[in-house]
Amino acid sequence: MKRIKVQDLRVSDYMSTDLVTGAPDDTIGDLLGKMKTKDIHEIPVLDRKRLVGIVTMRELMRRRNSPPSTKASTVLQVGPQVPPEATLPEAAEKMISAGFRAIPVVKGKALVGILSRSDLVRALVETRALEGVVARDFMTPNPQCVAEDDTVEHAVQIMRSLGERSVPVVDKNRHLRGVVGMKDVVDLFARPKQREQYGERVGREEKVTVEVKGVMRYPPLTIGPDADVHHAAELMAKHHVSSIIVTEEDEPIGIITTQDLMQFLASLREREQLFVEIGGLEDEPKDTYDEIYAVVQKEMRRIAQLVQPRTLAIHIQKYKPEGDRWKYSLRARFTTSHRIYYAHHFDWDLHAALADLLDTLYKRIVKEKERKVTERKRHHLSST
Repeated sequence: MKRIKVQDLRVSDYMSTDLVTGAPDDTIGDLLGKMKTKDIHEIPVLDRKRLVGIVTMRELMRRRNSPPSTKASTVLQVGPQVPPEATLPEAAEKMISAGFRAIPVVKGKALVGILSRSDLVRALVETRALEGVVARDFMTPNPQCVAEDDTVEHAVQIMRSLGERSVPVVDKNRHLRGVVGMKDVVDLFARPKQREQYGERVGREEKVTVEVKGVMRYPPLTIGPDADVHHAAELMAKHHVSSIIVTEEDEPIGIITTQDLMQFLASLREREQLFVEIGGLEDEPKDTYDEIYAVVQKEMRRIAQLVQPRTLAIHIQKYKPEGDRWKYSLRARFTTSHRIYYAHHFDWDLHAALADLLDTLYKRIVKEKERKVTERKRHHLSST
């Protein structure tokens, strides 16, 4: 029997119809309670059966100083929708573009389901779409980590800046000690009576903090660099986690996240143009995005002469190492029809960092092309 390809499946095949919804007048305390009870991170908000938006865990954490009595109508976001007949790669692309981990499924004007990253991971597992893909070729190398004695507040800031839901925890020798995720810290911000204990200012200047080691999970789920990515997806689906850490000699050398799996799925969509995702600049003016896309478009014309581009994800982190000047750290994940390339660059100037990042990608692709040519020549000589 012919095996079904994941790119041929529809949203209706994997969406959840057991819906948990909220109303505009619900409080964010109520919604956090539903999220925790049902282990979900997005709740569609309905006004007389009409979908008006979605409340996300990410947005609630961003506004974690808001009182629990705040109404859902003030924090909901108007996100994308997908019809039941859309393909799974189309849905993955919409999910990535909007930065949502779940999107409502709408038929006509009626909410008929919700599709989450977990549903898409399950589809990848069931179709065995990632079999034969090796972790070291797929993972994001050199993952950003937090220390055991870092504050939970710091860990949350790192997760937000990375656009991820979890981050590895290491000791001073960079040996893996655990993992901390949003679901581990949400309780710290969900109970107003305990705010002072968990680091919120409550009429006093001193700030009591909780360290990461007090909330992290151990042991974390790991695989080796030569493991199959299908196994990583299986672990994510089985344990309902958003990342698997790739280790070598007890040190995290890479990470595979649900975001990586979504990008893989989106890359399977037949398209005429490259799919570009820019993350980490949510607070920047729209002009910044336009300028970045213009540079990307120019550089991709050069790269497209060498390989067939599929998807490009660039994540940007801003930080102030000294004084009032921003420094930019950029990470790129570039998927072609044959493999995945990574690049990392940082600079005080965003445009200079972006240009150097894309130039690094170009040089790595050229080097890989040259390596393949050399291998073919050697093979030809050895067979004559």
